[in-house]
Amino acid sequence: MVAATRSPLDAALRAWTQEPAPSGRALEVRGRGRVLVMGAAADALPAGHALAAGNSVTVLAVDGTPAGIEEAGEIPFPVVADRPARLQGHFGAWSLTLRDGEVLEADAVLDLTRAPTAIQAPELRQGYERCDPRNPRALTAALAAVANCRGAFEHPLYVDVRSEYCAHARSRIQGCTRCLDLCPPGALAPAGDHVALDPLVCAGCGLCTAACPTGTLRYDLPAEEASLRRLRAALQAWNGAASDAPFLLLYGDGFGAELVEATRQLGDGVPSGWLPISLGVASQTGADVLAMALAWGAAYVVCVSNPARPDTHRPIEDQIAVVNAITEALGFGARVAQVATADPDALLAKMQTVESTADWPVAEFLPLGERRAGALQAIRHLHANAPRPPDTIVLPKDAPFGAVAVDQDACTLCLACVGACPTGALQADPDTPRLGFQEDACVQCGLCRATCPEQAITLHPRLQPALAPGARRTLHEEQPFACVSCGKPFGVRQSIERTLERLAGHPMLAADPRLARRVKMCADCRVIDQFQDASAAGDRPRPRVRTADDYRRGPDAVEGGKRSNGGRK
Repeated sequence: MVAATRSPLDAALRAWTQEPAPSGRALEVRGRGRVLVMGAAADALPAGHALAAGNSVTVLAVDGTPAGIEEAGEIPFPVVADRPARLQGHFGAWSLTLRDGEVLEADAVLDLTRAPTAIQAPELRQGYERCDPRNPRALTAALAAVANCRGAFEHPLYVDVRSEYCAHARSRIQGCTRCLDLCPPGALAPAGDHVALDPLVCAGCGLCTAACPTGTLRYDLPAEEASLRRLRAALQAWNGAASDAPFLLLYGDGFGAELVEATRQLGDGVPSGWLPISLGVASQTGADVLAMALAWGAAYVVCVSNPARPDTHRPIEDQIAVVNAITEALGFGARVAQVATADPDALLAKMQTVESTADWPVAEFLPLGERRAGALQAIRHLHANAPRPPDTIVLPKDAPFGAVAVDQDACTLCLACVGACPTGALQADPDTPRLGFQEDACVQCGLCRATCPEQAITLHPRLQPALAPGARRTLHEEQPFACVSCGKPFGVRQSIERTLERLAGHPMLAADPRLARRVKMCADCRVIDQFQDASAAGDRPRPRVRTADDYRRGPDAVEGGKRSNGGRK
């Protein structure tokens, strides 16, 4: 292990606490004390009696009307005998649709049905408690959790949404679905070209913010920029007080904090050289945060995950895989790992196996703007100090960095991909038929590939750190086609020629070759040619313009064998 005194740790933690951490935002949610208890009558009725004092209780007996309910004495709450069809909502606004179509509304729900869960990630949904009624301790805790649902409550706003950056869809064509695929409680849903968040369903796990490649979703409790500033300050303080870079232990409040505290109390405690930092929620840690942590002076990073939340393990591992692909390609080896355990001995064993040094100087850049920009700065810093810096780093599938390749034989430069690109990575040239590309802006959302009518685009997850920020290159360029009438360039030669190939043999063009010539004209010349040769287009002669003299001669005036009122007989 790397030796370190308490001084670097104290300096780092002091710097962490001194950096300001702004408070988060919250929504006010009001409850009216409406509690819905659903389960078998033998389980639900006693729970309803326990909650009746101070609450408006409704019991849903899923096993039908219990025998002898009339002899059970007075029941101070309504009892409905039916089965649930759909449950949706959140604390203060639950809605349960029954098989017969009736809807029951409640502020809190106590589920004692023992059936498969009715909602996604029930453990993350406020106002919904589910337990086995045969477990007295669990039942007591569940009753206490739903009993207080009257009055005003604050629900934290965990995620800030900026829809204008979203790469989900364009013109009903689907692109990025990273956040939708990950959200455990289903708080995110498509809303046209972007995704929308139900803040009262969001439980703040942070998986969506870690996976979002454009910065549409940003963690806001605490604000991610403040967390990055504190992380940078802590790492720089450690490196300023010690000769050896720290090993960074990232964990979350609650479970993670308890595990780290239990590890401190084992034997000699947390091994020297380790810097434990809580980011509030560990699963919000994306590849960008990990890359910046390494560039700011962490020699190795371990992310602590809750074993009771297996739905978070694979998304975190995907983020780690991107960073390790970069550090391994640069010659530094794997530098990030995940530990999903509740056993302090297992965590301590992992920490004791780490032996690395930071083979690069500490970066000085500030976490300004988007996380993606900070990640690219960090990667360029590591690349500049790598023992064997490659020109291209191949990344895992679905990584948020990469390039697009264009089949030039298939591409007609229609530029539909430019209109679909949400980040401006694909660009048109106003003066010539050319498709440009800015690689550091590409998030690999796939909208260009899905939009291309010629299926000429493929995606390549990769990084080219040596490219200058904002560097552009040409993917495809063609000569413009000159109008055969006026000589003005108006289109793409390949596109015009392909159109003529597809129209070859068409009966209309075979009957009149002049129609094919119009395809080679600009829009202005095409209209002029059509009206100069009206008979070739099959049009009737235009009617003579009526003048004031026609009206003065009266309706019966005839000129040239026709009535003067517009040429009608």
